Amino acid sequence: MKKVLKIAGITLGVLLILILVLPFAFQGKIEKLVKQEGNKMLNAQFDFSALDISLIRNFPSASITLEDFWLKGAGEFQNDTLIQAGELTAAVNLFSLFGNSGYDISKIIIEDTKVKAIVLENGHPNWDVMKPSADTTDTEETPTESAPIRIKLQKLSIKDLSVSYDDRQGGMYAAINHLNATCSGDFGSERTTVDLSMETPSLTYRTGGIPFLNKARLEADMNVDADFANNKYTLKDNTISLNAIQVNIDGWAAMQKNGIGMDMKLNTNEVGFKELLSLIPAIYAKDFQDLKTDGKASLTAFAKGILGQDQVPQFEVALDVKDGMFRYPSLPAGVENINIAANVKNAGGNIDATEITVSPFDFVLAGNPFSLKASVKTPMSDPDLQASAQGTLDLGKIKEVYPLEDMTLNGTIQADMNLAGKLSYIEKEQYGQMKAAGSIRLNNMKLNLQDMPAIDIQRSTFSFSPRYLQLSETTINIGQNDLTVDSRFENYLGYALKGSTLKGNLNISSNHIHVNDFISSDTTTVQAPETHDSTTVSSSEAGVIRIPENIDFTMQANLKEVLFDKMKLETVSGVLTVKNGTVDMRNLSFNTMGGSITANGAYSAPKGVQPHLNAGFDMKGIGFAQAYEELGLVQQLAPIFSGLKGNFSGNLKINTPLDEKMSPVMQQVQGSGSLSTKDLSLSDVKFINQVADIVKKPSMKDIQVKDLNLDFEIADGRVTTQPFDLKLGDYTMNLSGSTGLDQTIDYTGKITLPSGGIGSKLGTVDMTIGGTFTSPKVGIDMASLAKNAAEQALKGLVKGNDENGEETKEKESVIDKALNLFKKKK
Repeated sequence: MKKVLKIAGITLGVLLILILVLPFAFQGKIEKLVKQEGNKMLNAQFDFSALDISLIRNFPSASITLEDFWLKGAGEFQNDTLIQAGELTAAVNLFSLFGNSGYDISKIIIEDTKVKAIVLENGHPNWDVMKPSADTTDTEETPTESAPIRIKLQKLSIKDLSVSYDDRQGGMYAAINHLNATCSGDFGSERTTVDLSMETPSLTYRTGGIPFLNKARLEADMNVDADFANNKYTLKDNTISLNAIQVNIDGWAAMQKNGIGMDMKLNTNEVGFKELLSLIPAIYAKDFQDLKTDGKASLTAFAKGILGQDQVPQFEVALDVKDGMFRYPSLPAGVENINIAANVKNAGGNIDATEITVSPFDFVLAGNPFSLKASVKTPMSDPDLQASAQGTLDLGKIKEVYPLEDMTLNGTIQADMNLAGKLSYIEKEQYGQMKAAGSIRLNNMKLNLQDMPAIDIQRSTFSFSPRYLQLSETTINIGQNDLTVDSRFENYLGYALKGSTLKGNLNISSNHIHVNDFISSDTTTVQAPETHDSTTVSSSEAGVIRIPENIDFTMQANLKEVLFDKMKLETVSGVLTVKNGTVDMRNLSFNTMGGSITANGAYSAPKGVQPHLNAGFDMKGIGFAQAYEELGLVQQLAPIFSGLKGNFSGNLKINTPLDEKMSPVMQQVQGSGSLSTKDLSLSDVKFINQVADIVKKPSMKDIQVKDLNLDFEIADGRVTTQPFDLKLGDYTMNLSGSTGLDQTIDYTGKITLPSGGIGSKLGTVDMTIGGTFTSPKVGIDMASLAKNAAEQALKGLVKGNDENGEETKEKESVIDKALNLFKKKK
């Protein structure tokens, strides 16, 4: 017995030793494999802080865990974190670790993970990080090696996963936050039952700016009969809850040659009107449990057929509400007589055969009835629309039926309009076949939100006709900003239904507009792990004013005062043409910086393209100091303006991309221009001060300059000037050269000495100005100076002094005086 116990003890000890030692034995091999396989498959950066192997966590399988894993995109997404995971764990068959035939993965655990998927406005996705597969020809004849990693998954576990999908091209956004899910089954077999359980407290979906779901709670518990051999999946027992709605789905889906075959039906026996209201984010977020409701409601849906590239299955979704009402017990009124009949259906085949009908959508809000009817046929090829709206909405009554917090709302909306006809009638200008009449009027609307400027629309009227949508009598006040608009739009139905170009003529006037009030500074950032160089990626263009490509407007502007950044523009007048994502300025004139400017050119900012400015400016009487104070371009390229007093006139042509703050990208600015001034005061300009010290002329440090004219070019981050004269009292400097973004100066020139006295005999002397604006270095060609002094001395000697040796003494005296003239003060 003792021998048996001894053997058992030794065996147990050996096993314990193996359990402790084996992870370290294989850790280097596995870490090398992960990075090797990752580099083979990915065209992106990825790394992890640690790799841990355990034989206990998922015994008898070995657990391989990557900690603080991150994956960044490629190309334009190289600084964008696509995946950031706290832990990624794979359970690997222990025996597959021995040998080189591959590794069997049976379980995957994902914990504390964030995934950020983006489609840019140009259509590029950030998840396109896989390296292209090598072309494989004659695959039947060429033997292939066994895959290093084999997936024989039996369980997938997800803990605290957050995923966002931001399609900026399609205008769609979806997000799931703090998702917990488990999925189990024998995925390595031909057929298995998949058990799926998932829950998230926050599901968001919006498209076209409309929030269909906002932080909705989703729970699902599903059993799926998965026939992997035939690619068919049949739903068995399942329950899906979305906020207060609980449904289940019967049916199946299968992968077929021409698409996805399906036969599915939504069962909603327990759905009532209150449950349907839970899908409205604003209602579900406010004391939903206390909401009182009444009325009958039903929601049905089915899909049967094949979903393929050019076809859809037969489907129908129907919502019916009869005599519905809801009311908050704490409020004096409710919304009553709610009747809705909404239907979306297609007989199967072409998606253009889809029909959408809402007839009616009626309700009474605090005693005011409102009715809406609409239908759309052939939505893809030629939308056939019928729509009508009648009623009055008293916005001030909303607070009586819905708990408004940090908000006050007043005003009325009166609607009485009818539309009927096909979009093609508008496109072919067959306005006689189109019916459009009525108006929508907004009166005395006032909206106050916390931390937001108040909005006040005194009145606004939309008048409908087959050809035009007229916007008149519109005066809007936002905070201290005011705007009056009188406009007429063409193709408004094509714009609303298919996104085609909206044409219009607008007259815009204002007493005061502060543009910065309308430029968002919100950004969404993702931080890379601390184990790597941290980078912050903005997922929004803070401050960029985008110009839609599907509008064609001619605008006449008459604005008394416009504030933009540090600039103040007054008496703004001119014509703006907006087309193809570009705003063309035609003789746009305004007063600013003590003078006036007339602008002609274009600002281009279509979707997905970096904003660009290509324009010319004619300037008159602009103050040097004000230009330095208000223009970042001047501060970086011409900081000397800060020490100048007076005004200048001239012209500037500039061609530059703009950054997310609407400022020029300085290294890429290209331009040219000219500048002239007749009244310039130089005071405490450092390189002028040095010249004054060299020539021992202190009065030059504060001096008036007359008739300065210079031409310049801007390229590669430097301003290059053509030779120009700078008259400093009795001295004249002729300079040319460049200054840069780095504040460096690179000027050469000549200084002409004043007439009379010893200096007049020296003529013109070469000079250089280098260093920086804050620390300039002025240089004089002393050798040239000495040579000129000697020549002038020789020519000026008095005849007859040779015998007494006075010639040499006078020559030396002249040279000494000349050198002392340009010697800097200590």
